[in-house]
Amino acid sequence: MTKQKTLLYLAFLTLGFALHSCYYDVEAELYPGSCEVPTQLTYTEHIKPIVDASCAISGCHVSGGSGPGNYTTYAGLQAYIDDGSFNQRVVVDQDMPPSGGLSDCQLQFINQWIQSGAAE
Repeated sequence: MTKQKTLLYLAFLTLGFALHSCYYDVEAELYPGSCEVPTQLTYTEHIKPIVDASCAISGCHVSGGSGPGNYTTYAGLQAYIDDGSFNQRVVVDQDMPPSGGLSDCQLQFINQWIQSGAAE
């Protein structure tokens, strides 16, 4: 093999490895149904991190935000759990948060938490 062919071969080989290594896997897409929902869900341990990252963000469901209610606390969210509007918008209609839906696993956590009585 000539030096030029060897370099060309190495360039293609390097390009192949580079393209193959740039693949991004999303665990939920690779392993659907792999979400293990605990039997005892609580707001503080399981739901608050989801709400804080997706709902109780600047300009939305916080004090002075455009969304109804202040979801930064359990007490602030509880009225919307009790009247069913949180479940309807987030789990059933899946039109909240408007920035993009929650993952199937997050929805399972929230649904199970509400069905279990929405413990704090």
